Amino acid sequence: MGARWILVADGDEASAHLLAGFFLHSRFRAYPAARGLDALRLVRRYRLGLAVVDTDLLDMTGCDLVRRLRAIEPGLPVVMTTGDYRPTTEVQARQLGIVQYIHKPVDLRRLDLVVGRIFAADGEPGPRVTVPCDGREGA
Repeated sequence: MGARWILVADGDEASAHLLAGFFLHSRFRAYPAARGLDALRLVRRYRLGLAVVDTDLLDMTGCDLVRRLRAIEPGLPVVMTTGDYRPTTEVQARQLGIVQYIHKPVDLRRLDLVVGRIFAADGEPGPRVTVPCDGREGA
């Protein structure tokens, strides 16, 4: 069975906890972190199956964190989230080999599809997440 632990790194602590709660509801173990150094401690401690990293953390950029994650766990799938719509930011993130680049507010249905695809690639079906149909799809 593959690792079902997900790191959620976002400089906005409320967003990190909200997205981690979304994953916990889907029977994943999710760890929120607002600082890159905290995220690095988590990746050294747990065998993660996915990292969801925002472009802006409290102590470093998301791209810097992804570079450091790759040094520790080269095959770790990474989804990058951002409120930054500049094309240069996306190009920089994609050059790091991320799986998906998602603009905020995060579309939870889209994220669910990406996560399902990542865990299915490990031979483990990803759970389907039920997203309320009340128009609140963003995190």
